[in-house]
Amino acid sequence: MTLMLKIVENTVLKQKPVSSSQLSAEDKHSLQRGTELELHSLDRLQEEKFYIRVSLAKESFQGKNTWYAFTPHVQVIPSMVKEVQSCSTEIVKGLDRQIIAEMNSIVPGILVSFDDLNVNLGPAVWPYLQPPAKRALERAIASAGDKMTITSAYRTIAQQQILYNHYKSRRCNITLAARPSRSNHQSGLALDTPYPSFWGKHLYKYGWRWLGPGDPVHFDYKGSGRRDIRSLSVRAFQRLWNKYNLNDKIAEDGAYGSQTAIRLNNSPIEGFGITIGEFRVLRLSQPYMQGEDVRKVQNALVKAGLTVEIDGFYGPGTVAIVKQFQQQKGLTSDGVVGPATLGKLGF
Repeated sequence: MTLMLKIVENTVLKQKPVSSSQLSAEDKHSLQRGTELELHSLDRLQEEKFYIRVSLAKESFQGKNTWYAFTPHVQVIPSMVKEVQSCSTEIVKGLDRQIIAEMNSIVPGILVSFDDLNVNLGPAVWPYLQPPAKRALERAIASAGDKMTITSAYRTIAQQQILYNHYKSRRCNITLAARPSRSNHQSGLALDTPYPSFWGKHLYKYGWRWLGPGDPVHFDYKGSGRRDIRSLSVRAFQRLWNKYNLNDKIAEDGAYGSQTAIRLNNSPIEGFGITIGEFRVLRLSQPYMQGEDVRKVQNALVKAGLTVEIDGFYGPGTVAIVKQFQQQKGLTSDGVVGPATLGKLGF
């Protein structure tokens, strides 16, 4: 996946992370909202709260391709959950898929797709419910004899984390949002429809109940066979995180606490194990990542004067040398080879 910088508000790229008024015309460049630029690499600077340093892959302005970008005005794609500023949760679908797959790995068949029913789905909707809720929905739709528009159904904890972050930051006109794992939408027993008056009578016959005037589009399945799986969604993420972060494991207890929240916010929206150009984001995982991209990183470390075995496996030995390299270059020493580390390695 290509690393992109999307301009979400009219902004100015700068040669220094200071006010635009302090810079000459040659040291700043204005960009309009909606502009997208392909990146070669980026650095998230520990000393800078509001800026990232980006190296452009194809563009140059004033003869320069490395600039500082004001973080509230830009979005890095791919990026981490905590950096998402768009109001749609569709952006996190890559990570969503992995979380849902992990849930069904822990409890096979706990979530089933209902996109085979007579439904219209919004772009960010995951069409998943628990099996008894799907059967009840199918009967309600058949009773109505009409196609049902659904604007929300299953919502992963990654989506809920984004909504919760928006709520805390007063973005997107969200005035109330449940903490991840507490929303009914993490239960696989909930859905929203913009036509509650019409659908309410049909849903009611088959075990669905209207939540009330506080959330008029929302219905919950209250019939037989349902389970509370909200903690399962947390446990699925915890297991997923631990598979790709052997040096930073967390308890797989299904409880959404501060440690889980930090890792969820620091997770890549496109999912773990994705590629940036010809490279994956390399992490210590089980089994170890292996391949030509690992070998290229190992060769680059040797060229940088470090000693590492060039075996194509991203194991503990290579991670230790990567951490050493990151420390030398002033990067976060976490052993994760992402865009900033790749840039320092010369890729």
